[in-house]
Amino acid sequence: MISRAEALAQLRPYIAEHLLAGGSMHHITRHVLGLGTGFPGARKFRQLLSVDIHKAKDPLALLDQAAELLAGR
Repeated sequence: MISRAEALAQLRPYIAEHLLAGGSMHHITRHVLGLGTGFPGARKFRQLLSVDIHKAKDPLALLDQAAELLAGR
């Protein structure tokens, strides 16, 4: 069984491709907001992927930051 952080990391190439095609990262990340349920930092995780994502100059860096929260770093 893979961890929550690993699941999010496996989405990274797909999200990068989606961004190159002109898509919004929010189209994908809105489906994974529940990965953050039940751990310290869950609110920040959801905030990163739902609110902050629209302001980010580098959305993939924001995704990496969210993955670090899931990993407990």
